[in-house]
Amino acid sequence: MQALVAELSRPEYAGLSHEQAAATVNAKRVSVRKPVPTWAVRQAAIEAGYWAALVEARESPSPELRRLALNTLAWVDDQSGVIQLVDMDRPAVVALRAALVAAAVCSQQQADALSALADASVPWTQSAGLPEVGIGLVINARRQIGA
Repeated sequence: MQALVAELSRPEYAGLSHEQAAATVNAKRVSVRKPVPTWAVRQAAIEAGYWAALVEARESPSPELRRLALNTLAWVDDQSGVIQLVDMDRPAVVALRAALVAAAVCSQQQADALSALADASVPWTQSAGLPEVGIGLVINARRQIGA
């Protein structure tokens, strides 16, 4: 409820009726970062054309490149189904994407596109842990504000 109180305290809600405030709150969307399904990471690599380079790198004479390819494939091509989501902001994942760029397996633009898979637009209410906001919630929140 505190999140709703803080939101309704913003100036853009001042002149709105309870109904209008509820509709505005429910229509508001925010950007969040979400874990990405491994199948989506794999699909992005295939569609961008560097999946083959990654698979071929497993046979590289370079031990570093071979390890990088094997680790990456274990991460996104887990046949056991244990690894189903990837947190693109986890330090190990960020480092892995940077290593793929440094090894020329993919470009920086392709690594950035992988990271962007975690970007999502969700209703503000969901991000604040609220249900759909009705007039009653608006009235109660505004009472706390003193409006």
